[in-house]
Parts: sequence; structure tokens; C-alpha cells
Amino acid sequence: MEASESSETAIPKKAVRRRTMKVNPSRSATYFNRAEFYRRQGRFQIALMRYLMAVEAAPGNAYYHYRLGDCYSVMGFEQHALREFQHACRIEPENQVFHLWLGDCYARLGQLHEAILAVQNAVLIAPQDAYYAMRLGVLCLQTSRLHEATNALQRAVLLQPDNASYQCLLGDLYARLGFERQALEHYRHAGTLSPYDTAFVERIRRMTATDPFPDSSHG
Repeated sequence: MEASESSETAIPKKAVRRRTMKVNPSRSATYFNRAEFYRRQGRFQIALMRYLMAVEAAPGNAYYHYRLGDCYSVMGFEQHALREFQHACRIEPENQVFHLWLGDCYARLGQLHEAILAVQNAVLIAPQDAYYAMRLGVLCLQTSRLHEATNALQRAVLLQPDNASYQCLLGDLYARLGFERQALEHYRHAGTLSPYDTAFVERIRRMTATDPFPDSSHG
């Protein structure tokens, strides 16, 4: 029988410990699918136990470790999540998504150096993905690694020039470095891409105290 609804409010320690379970390896997919079902319902404790059973039944399945780690993370057990993301990366080191999630977990734990290394792996695996470059740039900014942040954000903008957020991030970085002309260029580009976002306009007003789009026509 499944655990009762009331029992889900209290998370027993056994629910977050890896332990040997009596599972049938041939039913690993069944355990996993049930975990996904309970998770969609918000019944995380029961989902967690099913993820654990899936991992015990198929310990070489990287995706099961990844989903177990994500469930741990949602429940606030970041150290347990970290271990599962590490497992996923060891089993499938060529999967950039696992490295990104590992990096996110490290960042939540305040281990920014390790987070950067993990996201760098994601960028190496998927060099044409602007999102990974952007995430690397943000992490480097948080640790004042400005040269690396500049390279990463420039790459993100090069790969996806029509992303207003990326343009703004690069503008913020240039402003921090004192390169006002470059910062204004990217703020104005962001403003043309997202004209209803007043944040870009306010950045330009603070820097110029003038019309943020002097070349635009006014009706």
C-alpha cells in the first residue's frame, strides 16, 4: 500500500537515505514512471521513494539519477541532490544537461568555483548553445571573474543576438567595467528587441540623462 496523504507532510530521515531495497530490476521503468506520476501530483515523499527504487533497480541509468537528484533538490536536500547529479555526470559525461544541473546545485550550495567548472563542461559539450554560455557568464560575474564573464556573455550574444536579456547582461558587464559606449549599445539593442521593458530605458537614462533613443522618430 502507498503512504497516506497525511504522512507526506513530515519527511522521515529514511526517505532521504540511500539504502538497499528489495526491488525487481525488470520493473525499474515502472518504479520510475510511478515516481514521475506522484511528482506531478506534488506528492514528493512518495515520488522520492519510487525514484530511489528505480535507481536501486537500474543503478546505471543516468536519467534516473538525474530525476532523483532533482526531486531531492525540490525537497531541499541539496547535498543528496548533488550526489545524484554527480552520478549522472559520471555515467553519461557527454550529457550537457546533467553538467548544467550539477552546476546549479553547486551554486545553491555556495560552491561557485565547482559550479563554474561544471557549467564549463556543459559549454564544452554544447558550444553552440547560447544558454549555457550565458549561465557561465553569470556565474563568472558572481565571482568577479570579469574576463571570463566577458568572453562567455559575448559568446551568448553572438549565438543569440535577438535575446534582449543577453544583450542587457552584456551591457551591465560593460557598464561595470566602465565601457559606457559599449554598454549603451547593448542596452539600446535590448530596448529595440523588448520595447515594453522599461528596465532597459531606465539604464540608458541613468547613464545619459537624455532621450534613450535619440535616433527614433516621435509621433
